[in-house]
Amino acid sequence: MLLDSILVVDDEPVNLDMLSRRLRRSGFAVEVAESGCKALEMIGAGRFDLILLDQMMPELSGSEVLAKLRTEYSSSQLPIIMVTAVAESEKIVEALEAGANDYITKPIDFKVALARIQSLLARKHAIDSLRESEERYAMAARASLDGLWDWNLIKDEIYFSPLWRQMLGLEKEQIESVAATWFSRILPSDREAVMAAVDEHVRGNRDMLQCSYRMLHSDGSVRWMVCRAMVTRDAKGKATRLAGSQSDVTLEKTEDTLTGMTNRLWLLTHLECALERGRQPGEEAESSALLFFDVDEFKTINERLGHAAGDWLLKAIGGRLQVIVSEYDQRSISPLQPAVARMGGDEFAIFLGRGVSRESVEAFATHIQHAMDLPFDLEGQKIHCTLSVGAALLRASHGNAGEVLRDADLAMYTAKRERRGGSAVFDERMHGAVAQHRGLKRDILLAANRNELEIVYQPKVDLKSGLTYGVEALLRWNHPTFGLIMPGVFIPIAEETGAIVEMGCWVLHNACIQVLKWHEMFPMTKPLELSVNLSPREFSQQNLVGKIQHTLEVTAFPLSSLHLEITEGVLFDDLAAARSTLTALKEIGVSLDLDDFGTGYSSLQYLQELPFDLLKIDRCFVRALDSGQASAGELIQTMLQMARNLGMGVVAEGIETLEHSIKLQEFGCSSGQGFYYSRPIHPLAMEAFLAAERNSVPNQHLPLIAPDATNATGSADWV
Repeated sequence: MLLDSILVVDDEPVNLDMLSRRLRRSGFAVEVAESGCKALEMIGAGRFDLILLDQMMPELSGSEVLAKLRTEYSSSQLPIIMVTAVAESEKIVEALEAGANDYITKPIDFKVALARIQSLLARKHAIDSLRESEERYAMAARASLDGLWDWNLIKDEIYFSPLWRQMLGLEKEQIESVAATWFSRILPSDREAVMAAVDEHVRGNRDMLQCSYRMLHSDGSVRWMVCRAMVTRDAKGKATRLAGSQSDVTLEKTEDTLTGMTNRLWLLTHLECALERGRQPGEEAESSALLFFDVDEFKTINERLGHAAGDWLLKAIGGRLQVIVSEYDQRSISPLQPAVARMGGDEFAIFLGRGVSRESVEAFATHIQHAMDLPFDLEGQKIHCTLSVGAALLRASHGNAGEVLRDADLAMYTAKRERRGGSAVFDERMHGAVAQHRGLKRDILLAANRNELEIVYQPKVDLKSGLTYGVEALLRWNHPTFGLIMPGVFIPIAEETGAIVEMGCWVLHNACIQVLKWHEMFPMTKPLELSVNLSPREFSQQNLVGKIQHTLEVTAFPLSSLHLEITEGVLFDDLAAARSTLTALKEIGVSLDLDDFGTGYSSLQYLQELPFDLLKIDRCFVRALDSGQASAGELIQTMLQMARNLGMGVVAEGIETLEHSIKLQEFGCSSGQGFYYSRPIHPLAMEAFLAAERNSVPNQHLPLIAPDATNATGSADWV
């Protein structure tokens, strides 16, 4: 520990010797100077904690030395005690006015001198410690990312540090030094809780003030803050001062860790702010909007390619959405930059600021969906995906951000039910429809166990003879509340919930058993064919081939009599994976039919690269024959010629009139199905149909349009 250093300045050697020796014995480090000039020289070269300075000296008097020293050192930096033999008051006053800290008179009373020396040194040490503490505090504050504030509770004045102001984009002249400046910028939904926490701490009910809240930045954005503070009390325990720090944790709170985009919390907060703006006088309620996106069939993609690829795809989708938003013509949408957020899982959202309309939101959604048509390239593998979009315009009736999100979500579900990659803007009628849809999602998981499912069959006929050579198995759901529900309604729900996999296995197993029974009842040269649809979810199963093979073994159904119907949409996402699965199915001996041919994206590519045995001409092309336009027939003839060139069979769907049948035969189509021959019918009705057919005269087949409450919309409904 260093001793306090004292410089004794006196031109009398006896005084120097006596005083210096006694000070050393009292525990000080002492040096001496015989003149004022020598003293200035020594002070300039070394460090002293205190100076004992004689007033009366030749050359430079003590007063002159004092005056020079005070130009460089303050009274707190270098305490100076004047020593004088003159007791006149004017000399003492002169010394004190010149900057002396204290004085003693000759002859020196050492005890008095020692007491005054110790008092000044103690004060100097306290001031030095305070200065060092303040310097450390100032350095820490400059190095810290925290904004500091100090609230005088007695005067109700508050100091905000430059960084505190910078966090909110405020200049010093823009804010008042009052607590209201702080509280007024806290979002209304957080303000009451913060004020209550402050009050609890000041009252002594909390050891420390620590709370989180959101504040409005000067640019209109929101910042997430964390505050920590401690109260200071007087001797009576009354709170006099509250000082603390404020940290900006916006990035930590609002960044999605996977994509680096903003997250659900950020989005909901900005919706909340938009709703608050909409309640202000002069603001339109429907001036902002939320678009809610869901990646269609993402679960299937994730299961097929793996979670790492799924994460990569989510990041790629988020990146593309951000590019789309930044490049879109803002003038047609909003004066504010639209902002993209990942809501979690495979859901994204875009918040559009003030100035939007229903029409501009619809146009924006369409633009995004078109921009998403380009496939994503994952190490050379093309991944196609679509987004279903629901939009909700902010309304005065929206009580909170959650209600806006709910409406956008309802609109998205409505769009998804209608078609993959669809879009819809919310209206009140959606509440009932979506509630029913969600109820069906719950019920469909129990439908099989409750024996609510049944299979109907539609004949596939030889157009020339009119005889049935096969049947297509189709699924129906008899709901206990809503009655008969058609595949167009419940199949997408089954796909979404995953129930379609169990349903597909149930249909294949029971249809194989039923058709085997008809083989025995109606012996034929060639056994009756059975066609069963494979949904996208079923097709993407890793163990699909094994499951089908097991079912055929258990039921003893002939492999060559089973036709698996697959739509182009199943193949579009991953052609290489589809080729592998189809090849494996071919190897076990079943036939593969390309369903709804001509309605997809790349039909020619599929025909050339994939091992299909037969294509089914979609009913829309057959129905077009009614228009009388030559192009309708030419298109069908082109499809037939392609199939012949590739050695494939053809079945035309949707034959509803005799004229359809005749024209198709003229074009060279030999097989078909449709209402002209029979609607999908129950097994007992199918037995009667087959029996009647066997007793009919060849080429004089009379179509059976069986009354069937199970189908009222189109012919061969997809399972």
